[in-house]
Order: sequence, then C-alpha cells, then structure tokens
Amino acid sequence: MGLLKGQLTFSRYRVAGDLPANPREFIDKQIKLFSFKDLLSENEKIMGWTSLENVLDTDFEYANYLLDDYIIFSLRIDRKTVPASLLRLKTLEEEQSRMKEKSVERLYKAERNDIRDAVHLNLLKKTPPVPSFHEVCWSISQMWVIFGSHSEKVTDDFEDLFKRTFSLKLIPSVPWNPSYMEPDMITRINTLERHTT
Repeated sequence: MGLLKGQLTFSRYRVAGDLPANPREFIDKQIKLFSFKDLLSENEKIMGWTSLENVLDTDFEYANYLLDDYIIFSLRIDRKTVPASLLRLKTLEEEQSRMKEKSVERLYKAERNDIRDAVHLNLLKKTPPVPSFHEVCWSISQMWVIFGSHSEKVTDDFEDLFKRTFSLKLIPSVPWNPSYMEPDMITRINTLERHTT
C-alpha cells in the first residue's frame, strides 16, 4: 500500500460542499455506515470502506483512520467475474440437456436466454470474489483527497461511493485549473502570458 510504504499512483480531487459543524463525528458515523460488508451474494461487485492499516477492520472501532487533519482509509472492491468461455460452455451443456429432456431439436430464444441467465447466476454464486484495495487520504481543512488509482472504472466507483457516503462531490484536480490555484500563482501566470504575447 503506497500511503504506508512503497510507491503510490494516485488521482487528486478537490472536495466540493460543506461539512457539518462537527466534521469528525459526521465522518465517523458515515464511514462506519458505508463500511465494507462481506456479504455472501451473487452481486458481481461489492464495495465499501475499510481501515488502511488492516483491511479486515471494517468496524473502525478505535477511529484508526484519524491522523491529525487527515482521514486515511481504504476503498475495498470485491468483483466476481464469470469467464465468457465458461459461461458459453455451461450454457450449451444446459441447453442440450433441456432439449434432450423435452425431446426437441431447438429451444425458443426466450428459453435460451432464461437458461443463460440461470447458468450465469449459478456460476456467479460459486465464483470467489477478487478483492482490490485503494488508499484514500483526505485533508479535512484543505478539502482535498488523494485516491490510490488511475483506473476509470475504479475512480468512478470511488467518486460515487464518496458522494453517497459523505454527500460531498469530488472534482478531479487539474494542476493548471485556475480555480484551484493560489492567487499569487494566478497573478504570475497572467503576467507571464502578457509578456509572451
């Protein structure tokens, strides 16, 4: 994990919106409410917050995500995927079994679709999830967040869960965006632009 040791690849965001008067109490309540729940289900994706230091700690019993002005935690995403070739093979086996059982040479399209859906659900139940963990560092006073991923699919999931959890919107931080620069830096850039034109 890059925040604790090693290299870190990250996306940076500005946090839009206001926190309540007691932000630490609000964050504590919300992070526990949206923590990772290890549910046995046929969902293809389950996600939630975990402790950065111990990804199995989803209770945050000792508020171990607080570090001075920073909130540090992880996003855990468990994904289940059924390989397309396996789904095709098992669906074909089930279709042939059904045709033999009914003594017919063909099945209607709706019935084939039902078989495919049932086979997919059955395989999904048997497939173990593949977990992934992504670090989050949030400066409460400066209202910026660092998230440990560049993947579009993962960052979309992160932005969505962050908004649902804290009712705050994340805006990707672009270094050259004047609305997020220090006033002194904007003045220097404008001066530089006038001198180069």
